[in-house]
Amino acid sequence: MVSAAARRRPRRQWAAVVACALLVAVAPGRVAAATPPPAPHEYEVKAAFLYHFAYLVDWPAPADPSEPFVIAVVGFDPFGATLDEALAGKSVRGQPVRIQRLAGAAQLEDARMSILFVGRGDAEHVRRALAAVAGQPVLTVGESPRFAERGGMIGFRVTHEGRVTFDINRQRAEQSGLRMRSQLLKLARLVGKAR
Repeated sequence: MVSAAARRRPRRQWAAVVACALLVAVAPGRVAAATPPPAPHEYEVKAAFLYHFAYLVDWPAPADPSEPFVIAVVGFDPFGATLDEALAGKSVRGQPVRIQRLAGAAQLEDARMSILFVGRGDAEHVRRALAAVAGQPVLTVGESPRFAERGGMIGFRVTHEGRVTFDINRQRAEQSGLRMRSQLLKLARLVGKAR
């Protein structure tokens, strides 16, 4: 003879299965949220680094604190809308972040910026961009091969595993009046200017 408790057990199990099915059907957002988000795209990571570099570098006091903190991109722009989306509504030292795009090094002479991302190009493009801001307190960042060794301050590299890392030319930054904090230096491979 089967007890009443034994007869209720299959019903409870069946009720639990139905409840789970209803939960999945009614709240798909909650189940989807448990799925890990996709890995960030290379340029999402680089955009985030550009923003964080601003906090890990000691800058001279701005002449006008109400002016925007400008991140400029000169030459080829690999970010597309990614940079604008990542930095929308952000500020540095109370200054709103503004993105500026420049076609070439000639436009850098009249531009005012705190960070300059030098898009990929030939050696002459990189040389002209760096020369246009030499001696100014402008953090130069690029991704051309050996960028930091050739006179830039921070050069992005992507490892074989697809991880974004970077080199730092500390001497070049200090010559421009910028001091990189130890938290930033610990993350990088330190290099010197190529002779």
